[in-house]
Amino acid sequence: MTLKKIVPFEISYKTVNTLNSIASVFLYLSTFLSLIISGLDYLTNVGSLKTFLITLNSISIVLFVFFDARASYIFTKAEFKRRLDYMDNSFGINFSGKRSQSYFTNDNVSPGFYKLCVNCFENSYHTDFIISKMFPKVLFQTLIIVLLFIISAYFGNREIVRMFFELILPLVLIQKLIKMIFFTTKISNVLNSFKLLFNDLMSLKIEDKMPDALRDILEYETTLSWASMPLETKIFNTYQTQLASDWDELKKEYNIKVE
Repeated sequence: MTLKKIVPFEISYKTVNTLNSIASVFLYLSTFLSLIISGLDYLTNVGSLKTFLITLNSISIVLFVFFDARASYIFTKAEFKRRLDYMDNSFGINFSGKRSQSYFTNDNVSPGFYKLCVNCFENSYHTDFIISKMFPKVLFQTLIIVLLFIISAYFGNREIVRMFFELILPLVLIQKLIKMIFFTTKISNVLNSFKLLFNDLMSLKIEDKMPDALRDILEYETTLSWASMPLETKIFNTYQTQLASDWDELKKEYNIKVE
């Protein structure tokens, strides 16, 4: 009988996805309004309409920043719950108060430090895969929207207040893109470190590699905390079967077994 999948912190991640979707709506709305406002600069007798649209655009940008920041805050809290659950599953304890069921896939490994390493290896593999799928979309979105804002600024009259608000969005998007570039690189390095670790563990005991394992675990968790970047659930759901199959093959390659 298959246990029902229970993930206590899943609701928090769903809230983050909802807030990010709302933020995206205001992002696209602001981009559209900026282009409309720039076009109005070449028309006459539209002063009141232009003022209204500039006000609406400024509100849209403020709301985008608010929902984006709120999503980041809730994501940070969700990550704390995930880490507690991750410790519970790895060591067979109950720090979180309500443990997940059928969430981790390494039940064949006995609780302990070795299982902690296996779970983190799997997490880093999943994160590396999903972030690589997210990157092209984020890059395309950032380049297109920044380009549209540059066009808007070039063809529109450069009012100081309007420029102040409109510059916020491109700067936020560029910052996110730069963070994702570093995030992708750092997670890839962590995954490679775990591969080296489990390659060594094929002939050594976990006690012999404990410092290396702790380094990799801490590097993974601190990278997630630094980036504070939610992974797209849609991508995970799309590739879930493939990820599970590939992870099983990876466990066979590195002879990950009951300890």
